[in-house]
Amino acid sequence: MKYLPFFLLFLPVLLFGQTNSHFKKADSLADQKKFQEALVEIDLAIREDSLLAQYHLRKFSYLLALERYEDALRGISLAMEWMPDSAHLYDARGVLFEASQYYDEAIEDFTQASRHAENPEEKAHFLMNRGGVKAKVRDFQGAYQDLNYAYKLDSTNIDVLNNLATVCDEIGQKNLAIRYLESILEIDPKYLPAYVNLGFAYQAEDNHKKAILYFNKAIELDPNEALGYSNRSFSKLKTGDLNGAMEDIDRSIELFPTNSYAYKVRALIKIERGHTKPACEDLQKALELGYTRSYGNEVLELMKQYCK
Repeated sequence: MKYLPFFLLFLPVLLFGQTNSHFKKADSLADQKKFQEALVEIDLAIREDSLLAQYHLRKFSYLLALERYEDALRGISLAMEWMPDSAHLYDARGVLFEASQYYDEAIEDFTQASRHAENPEEKAHFLMNRGGVKAKVRDFQGAYQDLNYAYKLDSTNIDVLNNLATVCDEIGQKNLAIRYLESILEIDPKYLPAYVNLGFAYQAEDNHKKAILYFNKAIELDPNEALGYSNRSFSKLKTGDLNGAMEDIDRSIELFPTNSYAYKVRALIKIERGHTKPACEDLQKALELGYTRSYGNEVLELMKQYCK
């Protein structure tokens, strides 16, 4: 999608068998948001058995919760040296690389995860994550291949369907994209990303009134859905509701201040109002947040036109 791909990268929910008392205590502490204390217990669990991937995955999640990203990366990488065939360790590190915008490294980790998958559902999950990253670097054909393969492996996985719909839109298969999104809502009518992407699909057809209805539903399901606000803002801009558009985009940026797309939309609103200088500041912010790599050269073209 040109304006806002809505890809989701997921760490799987794993069900574990026998665990030791330190692992159970760590989980209990984490449920109470006591992540520092949880780390102490999970380290004791790892000392008792360092070759159980689930212990390292838990430690990884606690370190992320504490925003100790470098420690999380070192820990999961060390665990992978001990357990080089653990698909979920590769997947976890891939998610961290993706979040840090190390896309090549994320793709390689998801590739390794898919090679070590133990069943079709796991493989579909890892391919979905890899396809999502490929789309972020605008390799839409590669993303489509991954996601279509994931769909064949697990046709009822709504996250796969959602990402596949997004890529279909990018490669000119808009009708197919809408069909996949509508299939999601038949499976789960409360699946919020489908409403966001259906809204965008109608946005792309310049049917902004219909798009707004879908964004309304997304925001109704989650009033803190930043992407619903930013997309609805763009449609309100296109229907001439500049005040509503500005209210929505300010709310979106408040909820998701690193979303480069939102700053571009706010710049467009300011340009429409004749406020060129602050618009150029927003365009510059969009560039700094990586707009070009994710969405193309539109911001650069706007700056050439309005920020001389």
